[in-house]
Amino acid sequence: MLYKIVLLLIALQISFINCYAAEPKMPQELKQLLSKISSKNHENNMSLEDVMLLLSKKLSEKTVMPLNIQTIDQDNYLLYERDAPLSRMASKNTNKIETHCTVKHISNDGVSKNIHTLKNINLFQITKMYKVNNNKYIAVGYEQDITKHSIHQAVAMLVDETGKTLWKTIVGTTKSYSEAMVATYNDNYIVVGHDFVWDNPDKSYGNYQLMVSKVTKKGKKLWTKHYSTNGRFAKGRNIEKTKDDGFIIIGETQDKAWIFKIDAFGEKVWEVFLDTPKTADRAYAIADNHKDGYIIAGHSNGIYPDYAKAWIIKITYSGKIALNIPAPLQKHFTIQTVNQINSNEFILTGFYSSYNSYSSFFMKIDSAGKKVSEKIVQLK
Repeated sequence: MLYKIVLLLIALQISFINCYAAEPKMPQELKQLLSKISSKNHENNMSLEDVMLLLSKKLSEKTVMPLNIQTIDQDNYLLYERDAPLSRMASKNTNKIETHCTVKHISNDGVSKNIHTLKNINLFQITKMYKVNNNKYIAVGYEQDITKHSIHQAVAMLVDETGKTLWKTIVGTTKSYSEAMVATYNDNYIVVGHDFVWDNPDKSYGNYQLMVSKVTKKGKKLWTKHYSTNGRFAKGRNIEKTKDDGFIIIGETQDKAWIFKIDAFGEKVWEVFLDTPKTADRAYAIADNHKDGYIIAGHSNGIYPDYAKAWIIKITYSGKIALNIPAPLQKHFTIQTVNQINSNEFILTGFYSSYNSYSSFFMKIDSAGKKVSEKIVQLK
C-alpha cells in the first residue's frame, strides 16, 4: 500500500521533473530513485512520513546526468554532462534554474580532463549542447515556470566558456520543445523540435507537430515552421545541413520514422518513411557521409524480447533508402551520433544506463550489422 501511495505522489510531480529527454514519460533516474527507496522501505519497514522525507531529500539533491555527444571527427568527440535536482520544486526562484554543465573530450585514449565547466546556465531543461566556435556553446532545451507547468517554451541560447548567457531566444510557443540544432554555412542556426499546434481557433483540439526555427548568429529568430503528415502527431529529433543550403530533418510521425529535406526557406523537397511492422520507429542521429548520402540511426520499439532494436540506414541525396542494417545493441541505450568511417564500417555512439550509473559507448559496426569493436567509457 505504501509503495502505491509513493507511486501516486510521484505521478503528481511528473510535470515538475527534470526529464532526461523531452518526452511525457517517467525519467530513468526517477525510476531508479523510486526503486531504491522501495527497497530501503522493504528492508527497514519505514513509516510513510519517513519515506516522504527521504523522497523529498533525494528529489532536491543535484544529480549528474549525461546530456549528449558531439562528433568532432571519427576519433574525437565532445561529451556533455549536466547537474540538476530531480525536482525543480527545490528551487526557491521558479524563474531561474541554474545548471552546471561539464564538457569532456573523448578520443581513442579515453576521456581527457574536463575542457570547460559551464556554470550557472539559466535554462530549465537542456536537451543538447554544442561547441560552435571560439569556445562558445549553443544549448537547446525549453523554459518552464514550475508554477505554470502546462507552459514550456522551446529555447536556443548561446553561452561562453564560463556559462555566461550571451543571448537566449524562444523559438516555440507555450507547449514546445527543442531537441537539436545545426549551424548553417553563414553562421546562423537551425533548431528542430516539436510544438503543439491547435487545429481550430477555439483551441478545442490540436496535436504536436515537428517544428523548425531559424535563428541568426546574434540570436534573432527569423522564422518558425511546422510540419506534419495530414496534421498528425509528429516530432523532430535531429537535423543536418545539405550542400545546397537546405536541411535534412529526422524524427517520427505516428509509428514511422520520418526523414525529409527542406530548402533554405523551409519548403519541403522530398520525404521518406521507415515503417517496420508491429513496431514504432524513431530516428535520432544523422550525418552526411560526403559521398553518396546521409547515414541515419534510430530504433524500433516492439514487444519483448524485440523491444528497442537499433538500426542504421543510408538515404541517398535524392531521398532513396539505399541500405538498412541492424545495430547490435543489447543493453538499455540512447543513440547520440552515427558516422560512416569507410565503405564498409560505421561508428555509432550513445549512452548505456544501468541501475545507478551511465556509460558512453563507441561501437564500430560493419555493413552486415556485426560489431567490429566497442569502447565503453564509464561516467560518474
